[in-house]
Amino acid sequence: MAMTQGALWLGGILGGFLLPPPVGVAASEDKMWLRLGQFIIVIILGLIFFAAQRWTQPRHAFKWCMAALAFLVLAVAAFFRYQQLTIAWTENYNGDKVVTGSVYTEPAQNLLKENPRMSRNDLLVNFAGETENIWTRESINNRRLILAATYIICLPLFTICLLTVLQAIQCGNTLRKHRKTSASVSRKPRP
Repeated sequence: MAMTQGALWLGGILGGFLLPPPVGVAASEDKMWLRLGQFIIVIILGLIFFAAQRWTQPRHAFKWCMAALAFLVLAVAAFFRYQQLTIAWTENYNGDKVVTGSVYTEPAQNLLKENPRMSRNDLLVNFAGETENIWTRESINNRRLILAATYIICLPLFTICLLTVLQAIQCGNTLRKHRKTSASVSRKPRP
């Protein structure tokens, strides 16, 4: 139970400070995405707890270190991918970030034919920030879901990375204790 609470706490910290809520979701949906990430963290925590019970020997420390390194690479890659998609697929309008789509509506296509150098921001101003008048609803929602999924992936990956580091440290401490015990036994005079 303590590990579950710790994972939820950790997920809350990661979700609240490391990553802002996914761009383009309504304020009422912010918590939903964070809760989904926390749920995934709890499930993964159970799987890691099972693995940690099974692989606790000092000889497993290196494998836990390699797993931590692999999850760190994956977590950082997912984090940068999320940032990259956020930059590529959002635009500022009146102080808010809005998700842009990939498929233009007919009125937007016509305006772009007349003004081929018009930027996304100019389009938003021209259509009074009504993104669904510029891009199809489906293309906006697809991008919104991809952004949310990328956000959700980051939370468990960072958590797994931290948990595998802790397990590697635990296995390393077992190794150190084992060496100290072996050294003290070998120093005792034999009768």
